Amino acid sequence: MKSKVMERFKETRLVCSLLFLTLSVDLGFAFGQNKDTEFTFLLPAGATECFFQTTTQNGSMEVEYQVIAGSGLDIGFTLISPRGYRLVSDFKKSDGIHTVDPTEEGNYRICFDNSFSHISEKMVYVEVIVDGPEDEDDEDWAALAEPEDSLEYKLEDIRVTMDAVHKNLERSRQLQTTLRAFEARDRYLLEDNLWRVSFWSSVSLLVMVSVALTQVYTLRRLFGDKHRVCT
Repeated sequence: MKSKVMERFKETRLVCSLLFLTLSVDLGFAFGQNKDTEFTFLLPAGATECFFQTTTQNGSMEVEYQVIAGSGLDIGFTLISPRGYRLVSDFKKSDGIHTVDPTEEGNYRICFDNSFSHISEKMVYVEVIVDGPEDEDDEDWAALAEPEDSLEYKLEDIRVTMDAVHKNLERSRQLQTTLRAFEARDRYLLEDNLWRVSFWSSVSLLVMVSVALTQVYTLRRLFGDKHRVCT
């Protein structure tokens, strides 16, 4: 009985050690390198700007953009493959999500066009999510696994669980980032509308005061005639 308890204790300690080692290893080794990119940039009026994203063969790429500030909140978008083919072309849109699956090996060109606007500059939020082939992650985990594993909890189960947690956390982060971009755009619209309402309210008030003063002056001129009429 004592030997079974000791054996069980050793197995539990080994499992804890494996878990600690797995969690301590960089997530880039466990799930592949973090290739997610998000940024916000200012696109001048009448300009076109392009960015390049490197991908591997048989992977996947998701590009999301959103105009959060600027007159009209619209922009042109183009996605070009490494071979030079135009995969996506949007004209005067405020946001969009496009997925390429599978990807080619090379550099994809992501272009934003504001040439149709000669006055207003645009602030654009961009997020690019790149996933490599799933075989790479399996090979990394296979390197950690031992050929003879008699533990009750298999390393494969740990891998599946951690992979699911990682994907859920990444999805939550993406949703939160998207919601922040929507919030920034709504705040810009509110501030812009507030300025317009305040400006035209001030103009209307000035016109009303001018009309009231004009009416008072006119009435005083009508009833303030001091010329005497001799009879």
